[in-house]
Amino acid sequence: MRDSWFAIIACSLLVACDRGVETEPSTAVVYSRDIQPLLNQRCATAGCHDATTAAEVLVLDSWVSVFRGSENGAMVVPFRPEKSHLIFHVNTDSTVAPVAQPLMPPGLPLAGQEVQLLMNWVKEGARNDNGEIAFSQTPSGKVFVCGQGEDEIGIIDAATNLLMRMVPVGISNAPESPHNVTVDSQGVYYYVNLVTASEIWKFRVADNGFLGKLNLGSLRAPAQIVLTGDGKMGYVSNFDLQGNFRAVQVFDTQSMQVLAEIADQRMRASHGLKMMRNGQFLWTANQRSDNLTIIDVPTNSVVGIVKVDPSVSDSLNAASRYGPYQLVFSPNDLFAYVTCRTSNEVRVFNTQTRFLVQAIQVGLTPLILDITSDGQFVYVANRGSNSVSVIRTSDNTVTSTISNVGVEPHGVAITSDGQYVYVSCENINNPEAPHHPVTGLKTPGYVAVIERATNQVIKRIEVGSFGAGVAVSR
Repeated sequence: MRDSWFAIIACSLLVACDRGVETEPSTAVVYSRDIQPLLNQRCATAGCHDATTAAEVLVLDSWVSVFRGSENGAMVVPFRPEKSHLIFHVNTDSTVAPVAQPLMPPGLPLAGQEVQLLMNWVKEGARNDNGEIAFSQTPSGKVFVCGQGEDEIGIIDAATNLLMRMVPVGISNAPESPHNVTVDSQGVYYYVNLVTASEIWKFRVADNGFLGKLNLGSLRAPAQIVLTGDGKMGYVSNFDLQGNFRAVQVFDTQSMQVLAEIADQRMRASHGLKMMRNGQFLWTANQRSDNLTIIDVPTNSVVGIVKVDPSVSDSLNAASRYGPYQLVFSPNDLFAYVTCRTSNEVRVFNTQTRFLVQAIQVGLTPLILDITSDGQFVYVANRGSNSVSVIRTSDNTVTSTISNVGVEPHGVAITSDGQYVYVSCENINNPEAPHHPVTGLKTPGYVAVIERATNQVIKRIEVGSFGAGVAVSR
């Protein structure tokens, strides 16, 4: 009863603070009456942000153009003035909101009440005169990225590569650390792992509505979620580095309740979790025991162990030499590709024989990887060398190293059509300064957009602090 009551309270709080859920139109601020005249007078003037001479390709002469953003990303994030660069640049009063440099417009600062008017408009969803909210009719093609450093989920519109929403997760003042996000195969729901809070939160993709949470218990650090094909059950790995909890938990996605725990002493600090395409077997990558656990899904039982280094005896107390972190399967389920963060490798295993096929040297500290839908290429985020390695699977050769993705790449997600790769970057140690530096706010993480045809970074999008897991809705 207590958990049910808490879920109701949590839901109410989230809706109140997120406002990412689309709500009824407000009449407090009217775009054509209050906002566009202000932008026309101060911003959309000749030589600034008018249609013909727009600075930074940013046009502010209409509601539509405002939401096209600029070469440096979105100017307005609906419901979130504190995440909207437009508000940063026009604010002159630190008592109203954080102040950015340079202040705009130059030589003609906005009055405090004008800044407040803009802020109120954004708080209400930055609606047009018809009550429409930008991107509200985008049912699919969304990129979700965890801001682990400030308990936020950034949502990017894949069609425009603009930040469309920032959704808070967690309800306490302490860090709850969203580490990974998973979208179901139907693109209806997404699930967020809160590693510090030991919880999983469930949202609706269409409007970011909060649907419930699952508390996994103490000493849990949920790393990855895998859903069954019908989306009815989920599996959660645990990467508690102390190794106190060595099990995969199974939960019901409708009731958000734990159904079972699949325990094995060799699951030390399990991070990677992947189900074969046939739905028969689930593999885990266990960082501190240098092995891969094979779970039979119909029976929820451990049926095999694959040693990352076949020459090393299986010891529960041996120090990790490889640190297997994440894995993916080839489309035919014949091969498993495993990042080894300690040895700076991707190790390839035959899933039938369970033998090591090849060890591929990549960059430093490889973390997350993803494979194209045709199985021809694997993209690997090398956190320690600020790069992405591209592996051709036909001969297991690194064919390209992409070095300008950003600082500390972490997550990788490839679109289903194979056109783009989204790489989240933590940007924590020796961070790059954001394009819009704001005193008192955390340095944002990035999502780098790689065009696969050229393997070139075509855009970097600022998101919440410590960009971690990333996922694309199909």
